Amino acid sequence: MNSILRAFGYLKPYWWLQIPALICALGVTVANLAFPWITKKLIDEVFLPSASPQQSLQSLRFCLTAFSLALLTSGVLTVLRQLLFTYVGERATADIRSDVFRHLQNLSLSYFGQEKTGRLMSTFTNDVGAMQGLYTSTLVDLITNSLQVVVTLVVLFRIEPGLAAISWPIVPLFAVSIVVFGRPLRHAGRHVQERAAAISEGLQEAISGMREVKSFTQEALQIRRFVSLFLSMIPVRLKQATLGAVSGETSSIAAWGGVMLVMWWGGQKVIAGQMKPGVLVAFTSYLGGLFGPTAWFVSLNSLLQSAMAGADRVFQLLDTVPQVQDAPNARELPPIAGDVHLHHVSFDYGDGKDALTDVTVRARPGEMVALVGPSGAGKTTLAHLICRFYDPREGRVTVDGIDVREVTQHSLRRQIGVVFQETFLFGTSIRENIRFGRPDATDAEVEAAAKAANAHGFICNLPEGYETQVGERGIKLSGGQRQRIAIARAILRDPRILILDEATSSLDSESEAAIQDALERLMVGRTSFVVAHRLSTVLRADRIVVLEGGRVAEIGTHAELLARNGAYRRLYDAQFGGAAVGRLVDGQVDGPTEQIVGR
Repeated sequence: MNSILRAFGYLKPYWWLQIPALICALGVTVANLAFPWITKKLIDEVFLPSASPQQSLQSLRFCLTAFSLALLTSGVLTVLRQLLFTYVGERATADIRSDVFRHLQNLSLSYFGQEKTGRLMSTFTNDVGAMQGLYTSTLVDLITNSLQVVVTLVVLFRIEPGLAAISWPIVPLFAVSIVVFGRPLRHAGRHVQERAAAISEGLQEAISGMREVKSFTQEALQIRRFVSLFLSMIPVRLKQATLGAVSGETSSIAAWGGVMLVMWWGGQKVIAGQMKPGVLVAFTSYLGGLFGPTAWFVSLNSLLQSAMAGADRVFQLLDTVPQVQDAPNARELPPIAGDVHLHHVSFDYGDGKDALTDVTVRARPGEMVALVGPSGAGKTTLAHLICRFYDPREGRVTVDGIDVREVTQHSLRRQIGVVFQETFLFGTSIRENIRFGRPDATDAEVEAAAKAANAHGFICNLPEGYETQVGERGIKLSGGQRQRIAIARAILRDPRILILDEATSSLDSESEAAIQDALERLMVGRTSFVVAHRLSTVLRADRIVVLEGGRVAEIGTHAELLARNGAYRRLYDAQFGGAAVGRLVDGQVDGPTEQIVGR
């Protein structure tokens, strides 16, 4: 119930719109209650008249006029009520989605390594959707039906207190139904949401992996898997529907039992001449008017449990605390020279296994430091610590002597440019993807960055040039083109620190040559960390850091490390073979290495 109360808290900013909506709802209730009263007058004063025909005709005119006015009033106020409540509900839903998205932007990178994309998408669609129904339909019905029940009960006791008292046993039966079926309905609603999340998660993965599915001709396997997944929703839906139906029918039996009791007792009074027929008909109509709202209140239990299950998941996400947070007294990082120092850093991903152990690495302003080693050695982890995507368990990371935990994350990352191995492009134009590095950049600055990244030529050859839509994740561009767009984005940002994470590892030779040339221009005058698997890309580094098992095995230049015949030499020989070992003489590459580098 706490989740529902929190959900209704999103309505608070719009209380000023809810007041006229409530007035409209009350007006609709009063207008609708006029119909049984008009029916009573028709029966007692028109159809079974004790007065003259002239008076009966006058009563008929009055009843029809009153009926028309009530109908018109009810219609107009219903439309206004619906518009106001819908607007309030949609605004509250937009606020929730905004809060969820804002919170996702502030969560640490580690969270997205643990949570699957499909499950997060399900929170946005299914779970927030359940809360949206709470605002836009359930709330309207709750207020309308509550008003109708209260006002109708007052009218019933005014018309015939004895009959009204007999009808009261219906209420406890409704309460019993709510208590008995409440918890099972909530559990069923939660299971439905979990199944929906699993389906969403699976579809996300299946669509993303469509190339692999077709490459290995596993369409039939995927179809069988997802048919099974879709069918798994049936039992949980059936359970939810069964519980809801049984809960609803329990209320129906109670309600109709009450109506039958009223008809029996009231009918005897009419026969005995102690009550006018119109009064009994009106009373029964009012009582029947209670049947709909009270039955809805029992179904409300099912609606609330489903909404509560969705709200639980939404607020669970909103209550997730970012692993990396700005300190309360964090300050803005001033413009930096680019002196980066990792002091005795140790780090693990929470699995008890060190990804980095006692690592000390320094890059002075303008230096290029290469990070090499086998897969899983900790190269990318080290780069992520510099960006403060994670905080070290031990040790510290400083920039120009300032601990990165003492400054805001945004001010730190604004001065860092990153080019990843797997380039992500947004499904917009090439211009907007480059401008993502600095949204206030002019078109001229965007094109200058593209030229520096060797991207301007291929962009101009496209039919729509810089306005070309790249498709989802940049699928309409080649790998080399996507990478050059990413480099242009980094150039436009003009960072003091540059991190290149396997930026050319998956490209063909021609694309790699163009990109390597762009990267070398980008690195001039900047502190650069180059994460590399292919050693040919790091031979000219000021310093090469060799990582093995999360520890620093060696540090030195290419020539120094080759001469030591240690871990770097083994990596080099494994890639190029013993015959391809080059050497540096007076800072120049000669021998077979010259052919390997080629630039």
